[in-house]
Amino acid sequence: MLTTPGGTGGPDTVRRLNVPQPQRVEADSCGTPRRVHHRGRWRAVVQVRERYRTNDRWWTDAPVSREYFELLLESGRPIMVYLDRLEERWYAH
Repeated sequence: MLTTPGGTGGPDTVRRLNVPQPQRVEADSCGTPRRVHHRGRWRAVVQVRERYRTNDRWWTDAPVSREYFELLLESGRPIMVYLDRLEERWYAH
């Protein structure tokens, strides 16, 4: 959380940092991302650097089930995306 000085929200306004953004991803039949829509165009994934899954808060009303991918795009830019397994939606983190 970050306290925003000034602005329309006032000096004590708090906003979240690193809020996940919806992401367009094309994946293969195994669920591995092959292309990511980044900065207005589709970019090929040249390497999957890391892949892991997390299941958390299963005991609450807001469980989390995500599969994370650290990718290297053809532009040379690294990007972290995840598939929300409960929503079946992709997000960039």
